[in-house]
Amino acid sequence: MSETSDLATRTISDTIVVTHSMGGLVLASALANGKCKLADSTSWVSMSAPMKGSMAGDFLQDICDGKFTKTVTGLMDLLGQCPITIAKQSIYYQNGKYSTPELNAAYTAAQEAYRSNVDAALCSKSYLGVLSKFSPSCLVGGTVIPHKSDENDALVEFQSCLGGLDPDLFGGSYRDRFYAAKLDHADTAFLTHDSFFRDSQKPFKWFECLL
Repeated sequence: MSETSDLATRTISDTIVVTHSMGGLVLASALANGKCKLADSTSWVSMSAPMKGSMAGDFLQDICDGKFTKTVTGLMDLLGQCPITIAKQSIYYQNGKYSTPELNAAYTAAQEAYRSNVDAALCSKSYLGVLSKFSPSCLVGGTVIPHKSDENDALVEFQSCLGGLDPDLFGGSYRDRFYAAKLDHADTAFLTHDSFFRDSQKPFKWFECLL
């Protein structure tokens, strides 16, 4: 925490908070439950947050329940192993077959906290990101996992990442604070590199422009 943050009131001040994937959902849940709060001097930058959950969690549960007899090459490396962990259970899709009323309500509260606090966000409309060693597994994730939309980064759908934010806030250039990118889940974690040519595939430049 910064020197100006207040542990007594659990207020984070003068800080840039950067979250990826489940980290965004965790922070939103913490804010919703009063575990912490962000001062006006703090900025929250979120990438690929599964604010409505991820069908990857539901699909992994199906696999662990034996509903699929064939294992897709590379998919378990992307999703995790059986038995499904508590962390993966926490991203069962909102109002999906494995979700619960309690989890659905927690999602709704987290989404409200997300919309009220996030200052910049990257959400992807494509699992076909920049070419990297992660591309094959993300291609499988984007096509084999039964996502509710083709607009996904292999694990998180664009609509889930919005968390109720107006999609009109988002633009396709790295210059947009709310970035509707075409990057896979590894790209949005800064594990790869920028595209040389496509403005929709420049996560590093996007982050630099925010600073």
